[in-house]
Amino acid sequence: MARRPARPTRHRPSSIDKLDFEVRELIGKLRMDHGWTIDEIRQRLLDMGQSVSRSALGRHVRTLEDISAEMREAQAMATALAREVGDADQSRMLDVNAQLLQANMFKLMLAANEEDGEGVQLGAKDAKAFADALRSIALTRKTDLDLVERAEARAVARDRAAQRKKLDDAGRSGRLDVAALEEAKRILGYD
Repeated sequence: MARRPARPTRHRPSSIDKLDFEVRELIGKLRMDHGWTIDEIRQRLLDMGQSVSRSALGRHVRTLEDISAEMREAQAMATALAREVGDADQSRMLDVNAQLLQANMFKLMLAANEEDGEGVQLGAKDAKAFADALRSIALTRKTDLDLVERAEARAVARDRAAQRKKLDDAGRSGRLDVAALEEAKRILGYD
């Protein structure tokens, strides 16, 4: 008899996720900024009339610490990259930022949740924000390349005009005869 495929489990919000934002923010501040223990935070929450289990609070705090460690790692990586890239042009920095954004986003999506073992699921808003960020980097990169291309074209036009002026001056001063001047202009594509 064939077994039914297992239904994908949905992430259920923990009791901490159901708390008001201000309370969750307080938990983060007490743990990360002030170094309070789980028991101290739990007692503070109980004093505030919030009922949470120690295990749920422990999982939440562990998640906060993991996120904090990843942020420190990302900051260290960004600092190292900035040092390595140094005074690189803006387009190189845009490439690096796009690669970092993509790598961290895929790392987030592939990260397994401790409770159900599933990867992080992006909602429509989050997926759109990610796509918009990548699009913004791509548009900035294109704008940067367009600016560089126009600047290079202006420099080439300026150089060609200066070269033509030198040729004309050489022809007027008699340093080049008329035939040599016309041949030089033809070779350089001025006529």
